[in-house]
Parts: sequence; C-alpha cells; structure tokens
Amino acid sequence: MEEQLGEKFFINGLCLHCNLAQDELKNFEHFHSETETAWKRKDDSLQRELDETLKKYPEEHHQDIVESHGWELHLNQYKYPSMHRESILITLYNFLENQLNQLCKIISESIDGDIKLKDLYGQGINRAFLYLSKVAKFDLTKMGGELSNIKSVNLLRNQIVHNGGVLPKESAHKLNEFISQQLNLAGNPGNTVIIRAEFINEFIEKLINFFEKLDIEVQKFMSVAMDKANA
Repeated sequence: MEEQLGEKFFINGLCLHCNLAQDELKNFEHFHSETETAWKRKDDSLQRELDETLKKYPEEHHQDIVESHGWELHLNQYKYPSMHRESILITLYNFLENQLNQLCKIISESIDGDIKLKDLYGQGINRAFLYLSKVAKFDLTKMGGELSNIKSVNLLRNQIVHNGGVLPKESAHKLNEFISQQLNLAGNPGNTVIIRAEFINEFIEKLINFFEKLDIEVQKFMSVAMDKANA
C-alpha cells in the first residue's frame, strides 16, 4: 500500500512540484537578467551616439542635440524598464498563485479529500495557504518571513494592476510602509512606484526560498500519508 501511494505521489507530480517551481523561477531570473542587460547595452549605445554627435557640432548647439535625444533616452532608461519590471512582477505573482493552486489540487487528489480548494472561503494565495494549513496540515509558520514578503508584494501587484502603480495617498498605508523599508523600491504616497531591477531579483530569490521550505512540508505530508497507509 505504501509502495502504491509513493508511486501515486510520483505520477501526480507531488514529490517534484516544488523543485520544478524553483527551476522555473530560475528561468524567470535568467530572463530578467538578460532583459535588463539589453536595456544597459542600448543605453550605452545611445550615450555613445550622443557623445559622437556632440563632438561634431559647436557647443551652442549641444542643448538642442541633447533635447532631441531626450525622449529616446527616457524610453530606454525609464519607460521600457519600468514596463518590464511591472510586467514580470505581475507574471511572477500569477505563477506563484497557479503553483499553489496546483499543489492544493494534487494534494486533494492524493488523499481523496472531501474538502476541495474551491470549498474554502477567500481567493488567491490566501485561500491556498488556508487549504495547506487547515486541510494538508502544513506548518506555514516556518516560512513566516517569506509569507510576509509575498503578502506585501501582493499589495504592490494589486496597486499596479488596479491603479497603474500609483501609490495610496495615506502615508500609513501598509504598502507605503513596505516600500519605505525596501532599498530597491521607491515612491511617495500618491505618486507612481519606482521598481528597481534588483527588487525583482530579490523577490525571485525569496520565492525560491519559499518553495524550498514548502517542499519540506510536502515531504512531511507524503511521509505521514504513507505511514497511515502502512498502518
């Protein structure tokens, strides 16, 4: 019976779920790094082009020349990187939510549980965490730091999706407090958030650590299930 259950965990992907999620996050990390490097190369190229142009003309024309390049420099230095970072943050959060929902689904099928994820109150990652703690009996307290960060980043994600990245006007708002504590986030209440490239790397690393800790709970869950099957 234990052997059959172990085979079931392998076939339905439970035993590798968190490892595969970590591998995919490393792909996100590589994609982000390559994209940011592309912006840097483009910026260096634009700066060289501007410097060469300035050398060809008298100084009294320099201001006009710089201004003529201003929009292209703005797009490459700020607009496009900002669009990329907001997009990848949203994508990472969607990836996380989907991975957690899939994990809950696999666990439910593994134990033939009567309670499904959809039966629980709430939505998104909060409902998934509720399922994992109450139904699968995962000890989520051991990943408190990662959970706190994930929930704070969810506030940022929601602000980007629903308010164009404009921060709440209340300085005491949880999101503004979170941003004030981050080296690689910036923005005053009522203004647009600034996401630096390093913040994306930090968030990916935190998600990788989260899935590493989550895998410990998955392994415990499988061990308990097999012990019960063997009893």
